[in-house]
Amino acid sequence: MTEADRQASAWNVKWYPRYAFLSDAYFWLPIFFLYFSEQLTFDEVLLLEMIYYLGVYFMEVPSGWFSDRFGRKITLLVAAVVLAVAYGMIFLGSSFLVFGLAQFLKAAGISFKSGTETAFHFDSLKVLGREDEFAQREARVSRNRFLGGAMAALIGGLVAVWSLSAAYLVACIFAIGMILLVVRFAEPVIQEEEKHASPLREFGHCLSYLKQPLLMAIMGYFILMTVLNHVPYEFFQPYIELSLEAYPWAQPGTPLVSGIHVTLTLLVASYFGARSIRIRNRIGLWWTLLLAAGLQALIIGVMGWFLTPIVVILLLARSVPRALMSPVINAAVTGRVARKHRATYLSIQSLAGRLAFAGILLLLASVVPGEDATTWTSLSAALKLCFWIATAGLAFFIVVAMIRSGRDGTGDLQNA
Repeated sequence: MTEADRQASAWNVKWYPRYAFLSDAYFWLPIFFLYFSEQLTFDEVLLLEMIYYLGVYFMEVPSGWFSDRFGRKITLLVAAVVLAVAYGMIFLGSSFLVFGLAQFLKAAGISFKSGTETAFHFDSLKVLGREDEFAQREARVSRNRFLGGAMAALIGGLVAVWSLSAAYLVACIFAIGMILLVVRFAEPVIQEEEKHASPLREFGHCLSYLKQPLLMAIMGYFILMTVLNHVPYEFFQPYIELSLEAYPWAQPGTPLVSGIHVTLTLLVASYFGARSIRIRNRIGLWWTLLLAAGLQALIIGVMGWFLTPIVVILLLARSVPRALMSPVINAAVTGRVARKHRATYLSIQSLAGRLAFAGILLLLASVVPGEDATTWTSLSAALKLCFWIATAGLAFFIVVAMIRSGRDGTGDLQNA
C-alpha cells in the first residue's frame, strides 16, 4: 500500500459525512403521493408504489454482490447516476409508463447505495488503520443523514407550493452533486487476497455468518425493527388528517405542512443519531436496541388507542428508534463480516426486513376491514394489531438481552 492510497482513503473519510448529508436528501418525500395523484388515477399511484417495492426486492441483494465483486466506488457512482436519471424522468414525465420506469430506476439507485455506503466507510477507515473510530463516526454520519433529510423535506415542501414537480427537479440537481462527489472518491485498497465464487455460493457464504450468535440475534432484531419503524411511517399521514379534521386551520395534506412535519421529525432524530454510540457505551448494545424497540412500540400503541392532536407531537419521535439503532447495528455487524461479503450481507439484512414488512402488510389487508376511505376504526384496528406484534417481539428480545448483554457488552469487535 502506497502513501497515495492512504491519502486517498483519508479524503474518503473526510468527505463521506458530507456525502451522507446528500445521500438521504429526499426532496420528494413530502409530496410524492400528491404529485403522482395529480398526474394519475389512484389505482395507478398504488401500482407505482408496487413497482418501487418490487424493484427494491429484486435489486437489493444483487446490488450488494455487485459492490463486493466490482468495488464500492463504481457501485456508488451507478447509484447516483441512476437516481439522477430517475428524478429527471419523474420531473419531465406525464405518463404511467415513464413514471413506472422511473420508479424502478429509483428503487435500483437506492438499492445500490444500501449496504455499499456502510462498507465503503468501514473499508476506507480500515486502510488507515482507524477501524476503532467507525462506531463514533457512524453516529456522526447518522446525524448528517437525518439533517440532510430534514433540509430536503423543508425545501421540497416549499418548492412544491409553486409546483409539485419542482421537488424532483431539486432532487435531480442534488443527485448530480452526488455524482461529482463520488467521482472524487477513491476505491479503498483491498488489503487481503480475495477469491470470488459464483453469486449463489457467495450468497450461501453470507448466510453462514448467521452461525455467529450475535449476528443471528441482530438479524432477528433488525427484521422486527424494520417492520415496527415502517408502521408509523405508513400511517402517520392518515392519523394526522383524522386527528386534525375538526380544526379548519389545519391542512395536513398540503405539501408545506407535510414537509414541515417531516423536517421536525428528522431534526429530532438527528439529535439522537449523533448520541447513539454515546448511549450504547453507557448502557450497552442490547439495552440501547431495546430502548429503540420500546419507544417505537409505545408510539404505535398510543396511535392505536388514542386519536388526539397531542399524539401528533409524539409522532415527531417516530424516527428516533431508527436513529438510535442504525449506528449501533452497523458498528456491531460490519467488522464481523469479511470485506468480500460485507455489502452483500448488509443487503441481505435489509431485504429480510423489507420482506417481513411486506408480509405484515398482507396480514393487515386480510384481517382489517376494507373501507372506501380510511376511518378511525380501520386505522385503529391496524395499529393495535401492529402493537401486539411489537409487544411480542419486545418481550422476546428482552429475554435475548438478559442472556447476551453480559457477553456482548457494547458490541465492539475488539471487546468480543
